[in-house]
Amino acid sequence: MQKCHSSKNKGKKKKPVLDEEQTKRFMDLIETKNCDLDIKRMIKVLLYTGMRSGEMLALSWNDINFEDMTISIEHNLADVGGKHWLTTPKTESSIRTIGMSQTLADIFREQKKYQEQLIEALGDSFAHPEMVFTSANGNYRDRTSLGTSFRRFLKGTKFEFLTLHQLRHCNATLLLNSGIDLKVVSEHLGRCDIGVTANVYADVLKSTKAKVANLIELKLE
Repeated sequence: MQKCHSSKNKGKKKKPVLDEEQTKRFMDLIETKNCDLDIKRMIKVLLYTGMRSGEMLALSWNDINFEDMTISIEHNLADVGGKHWLTTPKTESSIRTIGMSQTLADIFREQKKYQEQLIEALGDSFAHPEMVFTSANGNYRDRTSLGTSFRRFLKGTKFEFLTLHQLRHCNATLLLNSGIDLKVVSEHLGRCDIGVTANVYADVLKSTKAKVANLIELKLE
């Protein structure tokens, strides 16, 4: 297990992140645009949870607790030269348990039904029935292929600039704009250094501080 280390983002050009209204329009696009349903489910999971794509693709059904409504994030899916295997996350903070909303639970249940149909058709040749998101024949889902599918999904829309990783930033931005404490958001994202989180989302935090100041002024008046 590697120790936590800070990364420097100074000098790097920040990519645009969706605000709340844009995110709602993006959700409408997910619902209406023609695309494989399992791809849509993965996009939603990333947006609803803020997980890294490798963390999502490493989820097993044992990680999804429908009774406690939680998701355990304990692995990352490594992908090198077309070979895939589960690894332990680089930092201890990446191993975490996050809450699961009813909408998210329904998405996982839909995925479970879809997978059961594939298993019924392929039988024992379905390679990894324990995994939540797999290829059509049950192999580990390729992250590069998922990225290609995502770009194809966005082509010709106003959201072509988005990447899979930016869905994680959208999740964090929504939480911070809703007044969720920075430390809680940092833990939710599995970040080891709250300072890194503060640096990445400095513009969002600045806007939130202004909202807090205006709210105090409103209450006192």
